[in-house]
Amino acid sequence: MATPVAQLIELQEGHVAKTYAAAQSVYRNILLGSGLLFIVGLAILLFFSHHLFRYVMYKLEVIEQALKRIGNGDFETRVQGSHRGEFGRIIVALGETADLLHNDRQVIALLQQRQASILESMVEGLYGTDAEGRMNYVNSAAERLLGWSAAEMLGKRPHAMFHHTRADGSPYPAAECPLSGARLRQEPSAASDEVFWRQDGSSFPVDFAGSPIAAGERTLGAVVVFRDISEQRTAERARQKLLAELHQRNQQLTATDEQLRRKEEELRSVLENLRDGVITIDEQGLIRSFNPAICTIFEQPATALHDQNLAMLIPAELRQAHQHGLAHHLATGEGPVLGKTVELEGLRRDGSRFPIDLSINAYAVRGERFYSGIIRDSTTRKAAETALRDALKQAQGYLDVARAVIVVIDCDLSVRMINRAGCELLGRSETEIVGNDWVDRYIPAPQRESLRRSFLSWMAGAPCGVIAAENQNEILTTAGQVRRLAWSNALLRDAAGTVTGTLSSGVDVTDQYAAERQMHAHVKRLTELNGKLEEAQNQLLQSEKMASVGQLAAGVAHEINNPVGFVNSNLGSLRGEVGGLLRVIDAYREADAILAEHPAVLAAINEARQAADLDYVRDDVGTLIDESLAGLQRVRKIVQDLKDFSRIDAAEWQFADLEAGLDSTLNIVWNEIKYKAELRKEYAGVPEVECIAAQINQILLNLLVNAAHAIEQRGTISLRTGCTGDDVWVEVEDSGKGIAPEHLPRIFEPFFTTKPVGQGTGLGLSLSYGIAKRHGGRIEASSELGVGSRFRLLLPAKRPPAAAVAAAAADSAAATW
Repeated sequence: MATPVAQLIELQEGHVAKTYAAAQSVYRNILLGSGLLFIVGLAILLFFSHHLFRYVMYKLEVIEQALKRIGNGDFETRVQGSHRGEFGRIIVALGETADLLHNDRQVIALLQQRQASILESMVEGLYGTDAEGRMNYVNSAAERLLGWSAAEMLGKRPHAMFHHTRADGSPYPAAECPLSGARLRQEPSAASDEVFWRQDGSSFPVDFAGSPIAAGERTLGAVVVFRDISEQRTAERARQKLLAELHQRNQQLTATDEQLRRKEEELRSVLENLRDGVITIDEQGLIRSFNPAICTIFEQPATALHDQNLAMLIPAELRQAHQHGLAHHLATGEGPVLGKTVELEGLRRDGSRFPIDLSINAYAVRGERFYSGIIRDSTTRKAAETALRDALKQAQGYLDVARAVIVVIDCDLSVRMINRAGCELLGRSETEIVGNDWVDRYIPAPQRESLRRSFLSWMAGAPCGVIAAENQNEILTTAGQVRRLAWSNALLRDAAGTVTGTLSSGVDVTDQYAAERQMHAHVKRLTELNGKLEEAQNQLLQSEKMASVGQLAAGVAHEINNPVGFVNSNLGSLRGEVGGLLRVIDAYREADAILAEHPAVLAAINEARQAADLDYVRDDVGTLIDESLAGLQRVRKIVQDLKDFSRIDAAEWQFADLEAGLDSTLNIVWNEIKYKAELRKEYAGVPEVECIAAQINQILLNLLVNAAHAIEQRGTISLRTGCTGDDVWVEVEDSGKGIAPEHLPRIFEPFFTTKPVGQGTGLGLSLSYGIAKRHGGRIEASSELGVGSRFRLLLPAKRPPAAAVAAAAADSAAATW
């Protein structure tokens, strides 16, 4: 049985259990209620928080839009609607801020306008840079000075744009550029010896100053002001030049002053030692100064001359003229004797008179006039002149006796003296001749300039032309006659050895000169006749030689023709007989079947056939006979060509085929051509020409041989024919070495040849040219070195009249000589 305590404990445990269960139930209910309450509260909180967030965001968006409008510069638009509380105060503050910013913006814009006006009105160039050193502002002066527009300069670095090179053309490293000092070192910088470069590549000197733009310790950029100092430098150079010139002038003045003092001393020394007297008087005619020579010349002591009137040295009859001349010059400034040398008389102390040479000059010092005179005692000179005149008269008498023309010519080519023979030759008196220009007056016009140059060069010591120790020239007389004189010339010199003129002695050789010229003309004519005679003789010799060759060729052709005729006949007979013989042999061959019964005979016959090679002979004998006949035909053609070339039977005028003659001649010289040239024929089928065929063939032979000789190795010879009006022509062109231009005009001269010595006589083309002229034709030649030559023979189709042929022959002779 359970005890009460136990029961009590059980009861308590039961109550506890019930209470716990009730508590658990209450707890669960409370927990559930609290959860529901929390969820409902959270939902309500979220709802109100969402609406509050939307309200706050709306207000913030309104504030943000208002701030953006203010930031974008819109100060006029305001937030619409009613706003209360803190948000309203914020909106009001924003409106007030916008008003303040709007007012500040207007003030800043006004300041900027004033600043821009100030910067644009500056004469100096100005630009601003940002923190990176790129230009963000350029004034108009900078645009004008540099040549770029602001749009082209903004955003560019100034050093790379217009400060990249020094004045001497060397590169200017950016690290050394003082323009960056203000920005990089945050301190002002300046330079006064720099160069900026314009857009067009030109440069100009500048000085500039830069200042940094900073906010605290951070650099925002810099401002640089520069100005063109070209004019300043020019002015400075002008000032320096002026200072240098002033310094030089001072030095020159100092040196001049020193020279003046030295010259004054030298002049005083010269005056003291001068043999001529020098005297100076004032306006009153009083002697103010004189040198010792005055005392000597006038035999007066110095004490007797000082401050005395000049009249004491002048003869009495000349004193009034002296006073009058002095007064006239003082009144008018004119003096007839000033600057001239005049001959007067002076008066010595003892009263004797003597001749003097006087030169007077006037000058002024501080307004006072002075007159200086240079006086020379001419007593000795006068005596010498008198003696000279007497000697000249005596010499003139000697010269007048001479039969030769004697003339003295000064350095200016004027006649100083001429004797009587010269006057008689020229037909003028001595007074009419002396003083005249010898060349202009007495030398024929065509010879004047050359003779003048010869005279002057000879007297200058460089003889040229005809004037020398001896010469001849023509003289023009007053009557218009031209006389020729042979001169002997000599130079005249003074005591110092200076040439003063020429002394010439001439003999009239006009008649002798005319006789000599006539004799020279006769000699020249005889020389020409001898040359023509020699040419005719050579041509005759050549013609006889060609005639002999033609006769020989005709004889040889005739002698060859006879054996060629019977050989040709025999070969024709041989062809028929050999044919019959072969037919007999073929007939015997048919008997081989019969001879088969006699083996020994058949074997002998077959052996004989094989030994004779009968089958080969049967095939070859006809060919041999045909080739022999063809060879005979060729021989006959050569013989006919020889006969055609020689034309012994056709030495008179008759019509001939030039193309056939060309072919005949070609066969004659074929051996000269075939190894050196390829032959090209361009025949036009020309009509026959009336000519002497043998002579024309001779021309063609010469042209063909010359063409072959002109080709050194291998070349081409072209033969052409054609007609030009009434003329028929044959042309021979080669690709040889050609003829030099200086030789081409002479190729038709007798004995002229361009071939080596021993290979040509120089007569071929000359004879050909003469033959062509006698036929009324001509030969034209053209050539180019290294390309070749072309010769064209032109002949009239019909024989020209005899007068025309004679004229052509005369022209040929004239052209040859």
